[in-house]
Amino acid sequence: MNSLSLASFTEPAMAVGAGLSLKEVYQRWQETLPETIVVVDEGQKPVGVVQGWGLALSLEREGTLADFAVGSVTAPWRSPVVGVPAVWTLLQFQEWLRTQAQMPPYIAVVDAQECFVGLLDQRRLLYHWACQPPLPWLAVIEQLPLPVQIQNAQGRVIWQNHAWSEYLTDFLPLVQTKFEGMSCQALEGRSLWQVCSFPLNLMSLDWEKAQSSVAIASDRYWVFFAQQRQEADPTTPTRLQQLRLHQQKRLLLSLGHELKNPLTAILGLTQLLWQHPLPEQQDYLALIQRSGWQMNRLIQAWQDYTRALWRELELQWETVELADLWLRSQELAEHLYNLTPPSWHWQIDQPLSHVYLWGDALRLRQILGHLLGWLMLFPSDRYGLRLSRWQNWLALQLWEEGHGIPLQDHDRLLHECLEDYAEVTMGLMLAHQLCRLHNGELSFIAQADRWSEWTVLLPFREELPPELPTTAQLILLISNDATWIMHTTAALRDSHYGYMVARHPLEALDKLEQLQPTAIIVRPASSLILADVVESLATSPFTATVPLIILSDEATPLGLTGFVQRLPLSSHPSLLIDVLDRWCFPRLTSPAAKPTFEHPLLNQTVLRLGLLHEISLPHLRLLEAEDLEQADLLVDIWQPDVLIWDLPAAEVPHLENHPKLRKLPVITLAEDSSRAIHQLGDVMVFPCLNLEDLMDVVLLAATVKTQS
Repeated sequence: MNSLSLASFTEPAMAVGAGLSLKEVYQRWQETLPETIVVVDEGQKPVGVVQGWGLALSLEREGTLADFAVGSVTAPWRSPVVGVPAVWTLLQFQEWLRTQAQMPPYIAVVDAQECFVGLLDQRRLLYHWACQPPLPWLAVIEQLPLPVQIQNAQGRVIWQNHAWSEYLTDFLPLVQTKFEGMSCQALEGRSLWQVCSFPLNLMSLDWEKAQSSVAIASDRYWVFFAQQRQEADPTTPTRLQQLRLHQQKRLLLSLGHELKNPLTAILGLTQLLWQHPLPEQQDYLALIQRSGWQMNRLIQAWQDYTRALWRELELQWETVELADLWLRSQELAEHLYNLTPPSWHWQIDQPLSHVYLWGDALRLRQILGHLLGWLMLFPSDRYGLRLSRWQNWLALQLWEEGHGIPLQDHDRLLHECLEDYAEVTMGLMLAHQLCRLHNGELSFIAQADRWSEWTVLLPFREELPPELPTTAQLILLISNDATWIMHTTAALRDSHYGYMVARHPLEALDKLEQLQPTAIIVRPASSLILADVVESLATSPFTATVPLIILSDEATPLGLTGFVQRLPLSSHPSLLIDVLDRWCFPRLTSPAAKPTFEHPLLNQTVLRLGLLHEISLPHLRLLEAEDLEQADLLVDIWQPDVLIWDLPAAEVPHLENHPKLRKLPVITLAEDSSRAIHQLGDVMVFPCLNLEDLMDVVLLAATVKTQS
């Protein structure tokens, strides 16, 4: 069906130049009396449609209009026209039509130079669509770049798309013995292809069998899809590769589960059509159409998601005004998710006018449309939008109060299709990838039954209004502890930091490379394992330049380079702000004036172990020890707040025999000592390679001790 072009559904129409007078147009109209006349400009581009009989009646009533040019007159008998390329297939036309708020009354078909060819015969096109089989989604799957094949349990091929027949023509079907789960296998002799399969349980429902006097045959089907992989490595796959494969499996399993519902309905209802009289068949046909369109939209979103994920989706870059984009996104959300306009009441803190984005207008509309669809799908008390500038992005924060997001969905929301919300969650996944395609990002924070906030980072075209809040620091939070995320983001917002959240190791790696944040904070919890996060981040070269703060009571895994700071798991958000303000960011900016302390801080006690460097801490109580045994005695007597390690790195292994010293925050003055003490695992290390920073580091380490 979708291989036909719009040129096949074009009807000829009378065309007149926009400069002709109404009198001349009327005279030409009298020759053939057509219902419509298309107005074209000097380049033969359609600019409007004139209703012939309406023009005749108007001139009969008001003859004074006869000398006006038809292109300059606004009247009820003149309508706008929308141009579409004649080479478009019906599938491309369907995709464009879904972005429109309503069906345009007149659609002109144009050639490659946008010259008028004819009017689209909408009646003939509608009749053509109505006569097609109720499975429009097959044409969508046919054009997927992913090879897909359907076969039954006996190995008989039922259907395969073009990509499968092109790349896997000699692949023999496999007979699946067990009807459970998803399995993947490499093809023999094809090291670059891997074939995965998952079952479709397309068996008729019990209530259908009860109503039917004829036994309905049932069969088990398998969906095979193939993906290219890297050259096979004889070594054991890394943990990072296993995580990525596991994420892909969960996505495909959730999508396969949601595809079974409309597909099962279509097959079951088709059987019932043969067993019931004509009046009941109309109802079944309506249900088949609804299920078919549901699957069509789901697979279309999957197709766009896959193309965006593989960076195969081309963007038409242009300047987009946010105010107009916001209105059109609301219309798209209403169209996609059948939302009621009276419920749209948004609290917008800053005016949207004079704010311009840089991107693809259609794809930007999809991003906001899917986000608005998710937010408005559930009734809430209040909705709002905040605008601010975070580094080189415009941050749009959409929030609601009254519903929130269930805790069990936080880890899955941007990575899987949620049951009962397949279309809208697939839309969120598509919005996420479209943000990344625009060199931006998407994340959310939420509290169940309370509130949620979605943050969209997008590039802007022109300088933003000066009244917008601005921050030069963007923090990446890696955690799946919803309570900690809520408190930490509130503290960051109060301190004028931007923030994005990642809840998976792979998501953290993607956001690190996409955003290149100014600092990373990791707090492992429940299913988020610190070793997996470290292994993911270690594969990126940006970890060598981005400060990393780890909140954990366990040893810090090896493999990270650059500035790494471990803090206790129970550290208060205010301590994180202190670390960011006084330790991380001064190292990223030009040296500023050193703070002067007007009053001696006699409440801080510092134990110095070794005498390799010349240091001066005039306002602190300073104890000195020549060796570890002497330092152990001083700890019992004075209970110092901080230990300064000023011994050679060769002495570090002996620190394991002194648990009292290991409990203190340790400040190191040499790179080799810092690395050696880090490897002990259970010691909080504060490197200070510049003695001018020593006072700030001591105060920071002492603050950590009081909160640990």
